[in-house]
Amino acid sequence: MKLICCNAEIDRIEAWFLKDIENFTARRLFFANCPICGQPVITLYEKRIADNKVFIDANIRGLNAVKTLYREKSRIVTKICNLDKNNLYGWIYGKNVEIRNKKKEVTQIRQYSSDFHGNKTLSKKIFAQSLSS
Repeated sequence: MKLICCNAEIDRIEAWFLKDIENFTARRLFFANCPICGQPVITLYEKRIADNKVFIDANIRGLNAVKTLYREKSRIVTKICNLDKNNLYGWIYGKNVEIRNKKKEVTQIRQYSSDFHGNKTLSKKIFAQSLSS
């Protein structure tokens, strides 16, 4: 889910979940306006029903993006606005990582929140002083 325009990755996007069409299912469209040039940028994901092959039309810009937006506007099932690219989606689980020094003593524990798509964010750091007490 990367939208790139003017050699920069766009942080805030809009996600559209679309109705299935005759040959394609699991359709998603990610849309944003470039903060530098102002052009619309989209990426369309869809899976072909016949062989389950996934097609990704990435970083469509300008007039082609506008045409695609108007064509798909009538097929929107759900729209999620202002998604941050660093958000975690779906089921989230915790992961603890111990940081040790050369003497093999735990000096810090880092707690991460992870989702099943490979994204993770640092939630909390616990330092050695708070571990001993």
